[in-house]
Amino acid sequence: MEKVTDEIKNVVQRLLDDDENFSGWYIEKELEKIGIKVSRMTISNLRNRKTTLGNTKFETLEGLYHFAKTHENINKE
Repeated sequence: MEKVTDEIKNVVQRLLDDDENFSGWYIEKELEKIGIKVSRMTISNLRNRKTTLGNTKFETLEGLYHFAKTHENINKE
């Protein structure tokens, strides 16, 4: 279980680190289209390390993970 949790956190952290390609606004709007609420403030707080992934709600991590997995091949060329 811990290995799965670490994998989710790693995928989400890579997304958060890629603010050049994925703005908080874009992530929020794309997730909103499929009914997942993650605010730009939450994304900003995670990016600026005001909040840690370990202290983030599971639903938020799940949404960010879903976004990361569905967008992971967009900038690989």
